[in-house]
Amino acid sequence: MKPVLMFSGKGGVGKTSISCGVALYLSRVHKVLLVSTDPCGSLASIFERDVFEEPVEVKDNLWVIELTREKILKMWREKFGEDLYAVLSSIIPVKKDALDYIESIPGIETEFMLDFILQALLSRKYDFIIWDTAPTASILSLLNAQFIFYQHLTQAQRIYFKVKSFFQKKPLLKLIDSWKRLTADILDMLKEQTEVWLVATPEPMPVTQAIYLEKELEKFGMKVKGIVLNRLLLENECPECRYFQQRLKLQNKWKELLKSQTQKPVVYLQEQEAGLSLSLLEKLGEKVIA
Repeated sequence: MKPVLMFSGKGGVGKTSISCGVALYLSRVHKVLLVSTDPCGSLASIFERDVFEEPVEVKDNLWVIELTREKILKMWREKFGEDLYAVLSSIIPVKKDALDYIESIPGIETEFMLDFILQALLSRKYDFIIWDTAPTASILSLLNAQFIFYQHLTQAQRIYFKVKSFFQKKPLLKLIDSWKRLTADILDMLKEQTEVWLVATPEPMPVTQAIYLEKELEKFGMKVKGIVLNRLLLENECPECRYFQQRLKLQNKWKELLKSQTQKPVVYLQEQEAGLSLSLLEKLGEKVIA
C-alpha cells in the first residue's frame, strides 16, 4: 500500500467511519495518523477526545487530528504569512492586516491542508496517513486549484524577470521557487504516494459521484485503489416487508450499475446498527484493507 490512503465520496456515505476503521486496523502493527479535513467531521465524537489542535494519540500507534478552518488558517499564517506579506508589500503599500482579508477568501484554508499532510508524511513519524476528505466537489476543487497554482507559479517566474526592477524589497525569485518546489512535492505526493478509496452507498447520487470521481482523479494522475459500497441491506432480512423489498431492489440496481461502470475492486459493507463501537469499526476497516 501507499503511505497515504485517501477516502473520498459524497457527503454522508460513511467516509469517516470507514477511515476510522482502516486507521484502527492498521494501527495494530503500524504507526498511523488519521486526518479529517471534512468540515463536518466527527472524529472528536467517535474517539471522545478533543482532536482539534495537535495530533492526539487515542490508542497505541494511532494519532488523530481534525483540521478545522481556524486551525488551518492559524498554521497557514505562521508558515506563509510573512512571505505573502513580503510579496504584497513589494508591489503595493499595504499593512499586515491585509492578511486578514486574504484569510477570508473562500477556499484559502484548503490549500494548506495538502501541505499539512505532506509535512506529516515527510516527518516519517507515521507509517500510514489516513485522510478523511471533504465531499466530492470540495476535493476536486482543491486538487484543481493545486494544479493551477503550480502553473501560475511557473508564469510568475517569467514575469518576475521582466519586472524585477520594480520591486523595492528583497528579490522574490527564491520565494517563488520555494513555493513552486512545495507545490511540486504536493503533486508528487498525490500522484506517487497516495491511494484513493472511493466510498458510496447504493443510491443514485453517491454511485454517480463515485463513478465521476474515479475518472476525474485518474485524470489528475492519482491512483484509485477501489470502491467501498456501504450500507447494503441483507437479501433475506425481511422477505415479506414491501418497503424493505422495494428498497433492496433499488439498491441492487445501483450496485449492478456501479459494477458495470468500474474496473476497480468493490468492497461491499452491510448496513450496521447505529452507534458503531471502535471494535466494530476496526472489523470494517479490516474488510476494506483485506
